[in-house]
Amino acid sequence: MTDQPEQPAPLHVFLSDTAEHTLAALRPGELDVVEKLLERLAIHPRLGIPVPGGTDPEVDDYTARTDPAADTGDRISLVYRVHSSSLSSSAC
Repeated sequence: MTDQPEQPAPLHVFLSDTAEHTLAALRPGELDVVEKLLERLAIHPRLGIPVPGGTDPEVDDYTARTDPAADTGDRISLVYRVHSSSLSSSAC
């Protein structure tokens, strides 16, 4: 056993075309906040709010929101899914 923190499982993020377009249009402060949220989700993928109604028992959908006070911008919502079998995520 070591004193090193446990490394999170790799996070695989796949963005929709709309998400890529939206990320490109963010102001630098907003982009920083989104990147920090993604880093937190890489460690704790189920940190967001569960979205009910999925049809695949191996996939859980979540929404996570940025704090507008952190970047003085608008609140940004990330909708993502966690695949239980591989713990990979996709954002849209």
